[in-house]
Amino acid sequence: MEKLKSLLKELMQKMGIKENVRLKIVPMKYKIASFSFHTNTLRLNKRIISILNTEEVKYILTHELVHAKIKSLYHGRLFQKELEKYYNIEEIQKLEKQIIEKLYEKICSISFPKEISYKIF
Repeated sequence: MEKLKSLLKELMQKMGIKENVRLKIVPMKYKIASFSFHTNTLRLNKRIISILNTEEVKYILTHELVHAKIKSLYHGRLFQKELEKYYNIEEIQKLEKQIIEKLYEKICSISFPKEISYKIF
C-alpha cells in the first residue's frame, strides 16, 4: 500500500496536481479503477494489484489522475490530449492491450495466442 501511495504522490507531482487525492484499495466487481470528484478519491481494484506489473498499475493511476486534472470523467479529446502528455499513443495501446489480456486470462483461465492467423479452408 505504501508503495502505491508513493507512486501516486510521484505521479501527482509530475502532473502538477496540487489537490489532495486519497487512494483506496478496494474490491470492485466491474471496474479496474475509478475516481470520485465528490471525495477526491482514486479507487483501485484490490484484485488487479497482484495481476498487473508496476508499469501497468502506473498507467492506470495516470489514467485516473488525468480525470482529476481535467475535472471530467469523459474520455474525449481533452482527456486524450492530456493523457498523451505522459504516454504516446503506441504506449497507450500497448499497455491497455496488456491489461485487458491479463484480466481476460485471469477471468477465463485461458491464454491469448501470440499470433492470430486467419486462413480460409
